[in-house]
Amino acid sequence: MNSENPETQSDSVGVQIANQIIDLANTRLEAGDSAEEVASGLRHAAANFSAFAFFRSEKLPKDPNDTVDAFVSFFEHYLGIHKPKTAPGHGLSQLIEQAKKEL
Repeated sequence: MNSENPETQSDSVGVQIANQIIDLANTRLEAGDSAEEVASGLRHAAANFSAFAFFRSEKLPKDPNDTVDAFVSFFEHYLGIHKPKTAPGHGLSQLIEQAKKEL
C-alpha cells in the first residue's frame, strides 16, 4: 500500500501519523489479514477517533459533514492513485465470450 498524501506540509504531524498507521496496515497484510479486514478496521478506528476529536475541537462552527467531506476527498484521491493502470479482463462480457468459445 502506498502512503502518498495530498495534505500540505503544514499537516506534517497528521502525515506522520497516517504513515505510521499505513505501516501497521502493511504489517497486518504481511501477517495474512485480508485487505478488506484491515480496511474495515481502519474505517472503524477513523470513525471512532474522529467522533472523539469532533467534540474536543475548538474550531467553530462544528459540522460533522466537514469530516465526512474530508474523508471522501481523500478517498477519491487515493482511488486514483491505487487504480490499476490497465483494466482487469475479468468482466462479465469476457466471461461470456470465453464460454462461447469453449462450447
